[in-house]
Amino acid sequence: IARTKKEVRVILLNGDVKVNSVVRKGEDFPLQVFDTISLEKIKSNYRLEIKNKKFKLVEISDKEADKKIAKICGKTILKDGLVQMNLDDGQNFVTKDKFSIGDSAIINTKQKKIIKILPMSEGAKVEIVSGKHAGHQGKLISFEKLSRGKNYIIKLEKKEVSLPAKTLLVIE
Repeated sequence: IARTKKEVRVILLNGDVKVNSVVRKGEDFPLQVFDTISLEKIKSNYRLEIKNKKFKLVEISDKEADKKIAKICGKTILKDGLVQMNLDDGQNFVTKDKFSIGDSAIINTKQKKIIKILPMSEGAKVEIVSGKHAGHQGKLISFEKLSRGKNYIIKLEKKEVSLPAKTLLVIE
């Protein structure tokens, strides 16, 4: 779309780029896996994904551009029975829904609401976001207890691997 850094700066400063439904004008704004990028003038939307251990922009539809998957990395108990959900991208939501740390949340980025919570349970479809298996998708088969924490056994296409929770993201 742009060939030089100067062209990128002009596009950004004109407000033509939206990241997760918010106009971003800074060229140093960080992106994370599954962030959506919308270019209004050419009517195209992209999602940042990992393919073959590298970041890749995948074109998506307008309907998908309003949704994002984020991992739940914290939980804070508030008064009146409310619970604050802390996500790995810095967002926080106050909710009455049941969730655990390590689950994923599907968020509507336009309305800033949680659509659905995806639990980290047996049979869940997961994507590996870091390590030597980054970009692969698999199915969570079982848990493996360790002296500190636990590992998750993931069934990939050809083999099974044992990985820690910090490298996994539930996608369905």
